[in-house]
Amino acid sequence: MRNRLSLKWVISGSFLFLIAVVLLIYSQLLPVYTVRGLLYTASAMMEEEAQYFVRHYKKDPTTPPPRNYFFEAVIGKEALPASVRQLLEAPPSMSFGAVQVFGDTDSDDDDAEIRAVLTQPLGDGKTLYMYDIDHDHEEGGEVETPLSDAYFDQVLQGVVFVSLAVFVPALIIIALLVWWLVRPLGRLAQWSSTLNNPDARAGERPDFSFKEFNTLADALAQSVEQVQAASQREGRLLRYTSHELRTPLAVLKANIELLTLQAGGVLPSSLQRIERSVLNMQLIAETLLWMSRERPEPLPEEDIDLSALVGELIDKHRYLIGNRDIELLVDIHSEPCQLPPTACRIVIGNFLRNALQYAEEGQVEISFNYPRLVIANHIREAKPREESSDYGYGLGLQLMRQLCAKLGWQIDVILEQQRFTVALEFTSLQGVGVPGGRG
Repeated sequence: MRNRLSLKWVISGSFLFLIAVVLLIYSQLLPVYTVRGLLYTASAMMEEEAQYFVRHYKKDPTTPPPRNYFFEAVIGKEALPASVRQLLEAPPSMSFGAVQVFGDTDSDDDDAEIRAVLTQPLGDGKTLYMYDIDHDHEEGGEVETPLSDAYFDQVLQGVVFVSLAVFVPALIIIALLVWWLVRPLGRLAQWSSTLNNPDARAGERPDFSFKEFNTLADALAQSVEQVQAASQREGRLLRYTSHELRTPLAVLKANIELLTLQAGGVLPSSLQRIERSVLNMQLIAETLLWMSRERPEPLPEEDIDLSALVGELIDKHRYLIGNRDIELLVDIHSEPCQLPPTACRIVIGNFLRNALQYAEEGQVEISFNYPRLVIANHIREAKPREESSDYGYGLGLQLMRQLCAKLGWQIDVILEQQRFTVALEFTSLQGVGVPGGRG
């Protein structure tokens, strides 16, 4: 049994998933852009200091390179510390503005060495190198800034508070919005499940709060009424037709029996055709009457020798061959099968009649190996306008599809080049047994 998800949980879960994705992306991008902000600040400070030094250096070449707590500058690569010169031998891991960053910036190791270096030509063939200073390895470690840290913590707490002040109300609003939208939709779904009851349709339709939902409910109720009215008309037509046909068919059958007695038991060919047509009409009328029932009772089943049944049907429909050169290839096992005899006679007779009626000269193959019956015949090559898979069978096949659907049998129609095949699977839902025994 499939698990059916509620639309309310699907929508609310989708919103929560979207919010979670946004927060995840935000949490991943925040450290990246924080580092970029710090690098931008360092680059701007170092570049501004370098430009200021170049201005004074041009006036006085003896001007000492700048130095402060955060960075230090030297003239010439030879004046750089050995650790910085070693870093410059490899390509930078990142270039940001005027600064080149060396070292593994993606490493989580706090002891990994990361240096920012600025290179500034002085115009006289010399180069100014400016690099940041790592105070962590000095005696006493890095200088603490408690006042600034306290201010930063305060600002960070404000950011967290503002984030929660936005996220929590937004979550509550989304939950209320989902509830407001899905609640009438759930009522609509619950009401639609009662439309098979005429009293529910006749009563006053509930108000679903939204114009679109009310319009959908009206259209749904109208569609159900139209479908059920059409189904009732179809059922009445089938019942009335079947009942009205049974009386004239009974009269015809009785008169044919009288004519048979008068003719000494052998009817002329014209009356034999009438007798066959009356029998076919009687079987069709009984089928329509059975199919018109809302809950048809299971047809009685008997042990049927399908080989004898097919042979009898072939003899009854052999007249359809006429003067055509048609060879019947019959391969049917003779073991009895537990099947409803009337339904088998109707369905198999219909397929056999159509196969003999529309077959071209050649072979008509009839084979049965429980539970599959196959009837194949050659046909004319279908023209482009004759693309229907019901070629040569028409309404009879559609009626047989409905009958087999009621019985739980399966029909497969295969249209190949100049070959029409109908396969019938006796996989009945009524408890059809295996050959030779009862299910």
